[in-house]
Amino acid sequence: MKNKTFVPLIIFFLGLTLLFFLLHQFFGDQPVDFRVLLGGNTILFLVGLISFRMNTGAMKHQHTQGFLRLVYGAFIFKFFILAIAAFVYIAIFKKMINKPALFGCLGLYFIYTFIEMRSVMKMSKKPNA
Repeated sequence: MKNKTFVPLIIFFLGLTLLFFLLHQFFGDQPVDFRVLLGGNTILFLVGLISFRMNTGAMKHQHTQGFLRLVYGAFIFKFFILAIAAFVYIAIFKKMINKPALFGCLGLYFIYTFIEMRSVMKMSKKPNA
């Protein structure tokens, strides 16, 4: 990709992955399961990249319908992928669900969404977006 506006997303992902890996190594028996946070971070990053590409593609559309289709499509894609991931985790672990890690993933969702939207908004202000 020629556009470098997604770099903050990559830096945030790599920083969190390193942090969670180190925390898992040093504090493996803590109430937060860092493996769940690592998995959630990876899923959020991948879904965020796809959503980012859909949103930047939406800005290039000449027609309102195309713009709305991509923006809403990115939201629905992100919603369903993350809902499926959460349901799979809950179905597999049932009574052993790590609630602090699950809520940590929810917090990561908000941070990833903020970074993604900030990057898209910065890109939209450029003259040749």
